[in-house]
Amino acid sequence: MNEAVSFDYENLDIERPFDFTSHTSIGCGGLAKLAIYPRKEGEMVDVIRRLTSQKTPWVVVGNLTNTLPSDLGTDKVVICTKKMTELRIEDAYVYAAAGVQSGKLLKSVKENSLSGLEFLTGIPCTIGGALYMNAGAGGIYLSERVQSVRVLREGKVKILSKEECDYRYKHSLFMDNQDVILGGTFALKKSTYADVLEVERFYRASRAHLPKGKSMGCIFKNPAGQSAGELIEKTGLKNLRVGGAIVSPDHANFIINDGNATAREVRALIKLIQNAVFAYCGVALEEEIQYLD
Repeated sequence: MNEAVSFDYENLDIERPFDFTSHTSIGCGGLAKLAIYPRKEGEMVDVIRRLTSQKTPWVVVGNLTNTLPSDLGTDKVVICTKKMTELRIEDAYVYAAAGVQSGKLLKSVKENSLSGLEFLTGIPCTIGGALYMNAGAGGIYLSERVQSVRVLREGKVKILSKEECDYRYKHSLFMDNQDVILGGTFALKKSTYADVLEVERFYRASRAHLPKGKSMGCIFKNPAGQSAGELIEKTGLKNLRVGGAIVSPDHANFIINDGNATAREVRALIKLIQNAVFAYCGVALEEEIQYLD
């Protein structure tokens, strides 16, 4: 369906085809015929408005670190936010566009002696993705720092308060509607460079044990009062393999692409884990990763 896209690409950054295998952290997926990389909010809004008016299906992605595409790829136009890198700091408030990398944001706030986002250390995400899934670590979640989120809703730019975003554990309003996240403003606290650095080191050390290799991070949300990884381990599923996809021997809530795993194999392994854990203890594990078809 991408052939229906008719507007001029001359002033847009594009990639065709777009190979999900080389862009996802799990290293799986097929092709999209076209990816567009807006550089500014205005470009993003214009691209989405025009694609929508032409009835051309599209999907917005960031780092693709917790996304599992289909091996068949997608007919949708991929809109990648990674070049939307606007970052503004005023007093203790920070605005970051959807494509700002967590590492860049952390570096900037540290240099301005602002504290509150250190828990994102080592999480390879864009801010749009982090706002979408309410990223967190160590019991702290991004929603605790959000002042407002800037979105495109039905062709119009709107600013939503934190309360309007329906943030919960690994959940946001944006998972339930068609809003496109353009950026977010965060309320931080004045600190010192040294203190922020010390907290960052703590979080970096706490993530040092996580498995290396191609993965999507944690596959499942933690059930209330329980650890998904511990449940999977108790079920005896560490090292369980489907083709090139394997349950990590180091952390059972990670699936590693141990070679040339296909998305189909990863999905099959996820289903096996869910069935086995449910049979073992009656807990239905819910994925925190996103599927893209």
